[in-house]
Amino acid sequence: MYSIQINPEVEQDLSELPDVILKEVFEYFELFELDPIKHSSRLYNQGSLKLEGYRKTYVAKATYRIVFKIEDGIAKIVEVVAVGKRDSKEVYINAHERINKE
Repeated sequence: MYSIQINPEVEQDLSELPDVILKEVFEYFELFELDPIKHSSRLYNQGSLKLEGYRKTYVAKATYRIVFKIEDGIAKIVEVVAVGKRDSKEVYINAHERINKE
């Protein structure tokens, strides 16, 4: 089993989602606890956005994305770094900025 860790900035992302989308996101969080690889695909660098090593899941008929990283050290952790619309790569830009803050 995996545990879910949510980047503090994702709280803002989640608060801006419509209820129906939020419900679907939380359903994916539950699936990630069982097998995040099965329910996602690899992300690659998007031009200057360095996202290699992270994963994405399509939500709401592919209009929203969940961006996360799997840590398989001693504890199995899924770290969610961004949730948002794909429009203009918004979610990828947010993920890149949050990742590179650290």
